Amino acid sequence: MPTKSTIGNKSSDIVGNVYLKPNKFFNFEYNFSFDKGLNRSNYDSIKTEFNVNNFVTTFEYLEENNLIGNESYISNKTSYNFDERKSINFSTRKNKKTDLTEFYNLIYQYQNDCLVAAIEYSKNYYADSDLKPSENIFFSITLKPFGTTTGPNLK
Repeated sequence: MPTKSTIGNKSSDIVGNVYLKPNKFFNFEYNFSFDKGLNRSNYDSIKTEFNVNNFVTTFEYLEENNLIGNESYISNKTSYNFDERKSINFSTRKNKKTDLTEFYNLIYQYQNDCLVAAIEYSKNYYADSDLKPSENIFFSITLKPFGTTTGPNLK
């Protein structure tokens, strides 16, 4: 059992989910949890996806407060599919509590029925207080369904 919980209270938090997909190009999802008096938000998660032709971008916002947790970030993943086999992807995430960008990832990928080859660039700004920022460029090959191997850092 957690040290803080709402078990034993006569009423619980108000939780909900809103999902909206007005057309094939856009969808929106909102998950929430408010305290029983509707005075504070304990959890907010907003996800959107925009999809036009071969371009797809998603945004995600998360904020946890009080008993739920203490995390808050905004992230984006954007991809463009040149054709059925080739694509480029970019993703990033910013921690709202520390006001720091956590990472950037850029991936060019080629895939067919049994092989995925990719050139990946990643920049991680921090993982915890002991780790320094890292910047990596590497080549990876995935043999479906066996697994992935990566080459040495090309930096």
